[in-house]
Amino acid sequence: MGEPSGPAGPCCEGGPSDATALLAGAITYALGACAQVAPGEMTRPTPCTDWDLAALLAHLAASMSDLESAIRTGHLDLDLSGPQGPDVPDVPGGPGPAGQAAAGDLDGGDPLETVRDQAANLLFSCYAHHGPGRFVLVGGLPLPAVIVTCTGAVEIAVHGWDVSAARGRGGPIPPALATRMLGLCPLLVASRAGLFAPPVEVSPQASPGDQLIAYLGRSPAAPPSPFGQPLRTRPPQTPRARGNCPSPSTPLALDRVAG
Repeated sequence: MGEPSGPAGPCCEGGPSDATALLAGAITYALGACAQVAPGEMTRPTPCTDWDLAALLAHLAASMSDLESAIRTGHLDLDLSGPQGPDVPDVPGGPGPAGQAAAGDLDGGDPLETVRDQAANLLFSCYAHHGPGRFVLVGGLPLPAVIVTCTGAVEIAVHGWDVSAARGRGGPIPPALATRMLGLCPLLVASRAGLFAPPVEVSPQASPGDQLIAYLGRSPAAPPSPFGQPLRTRPPQTPRARGNCPSPSTPLALDRVAG
C-alpha cells in the first residue's frame, strides 16, 4: 500500500513511541479508576446518558477490543454488518467479531477483569505493531496508526473519568496527560453530531483535566446522569451512541477523521 499524503497531525510529532506512551498513560489512569469500583456500584448512573456503570465498562472493554484489532490487523470496519433495529442482539461492541468476543467475555464474567485483559491486549499490540509507515484502513481510507492510537487514548482517558465521576469521586485526568490531549482534540473530534454534547464552559483557570472533559461535553461539577430517568443496562444498539459517549463499535470520531 502506498503511503497516503497529508499531515498526520500533532499526535505524530513524537512518532509511534510517543503515541503508545500517550495510550499507556490513558490506560494507567483508566485502570486506576476502574480498580476502585465495587460490585454493588454497577447500577450507578454515569455521565454517559442512558448508560449505567456496567454498560460503560462493557463499552470501554469493547472499544479497547476494536482498537486492538485495528492496530494488529491494520483494518477497522466502520460499517456494522446486518440491520440496526430491535431484532439485533444488544451486545457490547456490535455484531462484528471483536464485539462478539468482548460480549462473550463479559457475559457472566467480571467486567473489571475484562477491561484489564483488553487493556493488556491493546498495549501489547501497540508495542508489537508499530512504525512510522504503519497505517490502518478506517472505513476503507488509510490513516496513520499513530492517529488511531491517539484517538483511542483520548477515549480511554475520558471514560476513565466517567467511571470515577459515576462513583462520585471525580479523580482528575493527570495534568500532563490532559494537556497533551487538549492539543489533539481539534483534530480527533472533527464533528460532534451523534457523538458528543456541545462543549461546556469552564473557567480559564480550570485544570487541564476539567478543560478536556468540558471540551468533550461533560460538566466537571454536574452529577453523573439525570436522576429519576431510567438507565439502560447495556450499551445502545444504534450506530451512533446517544448523549456524550461514542458508539460501542466506533472509537471516538475515526470515521470523521478519515472522511
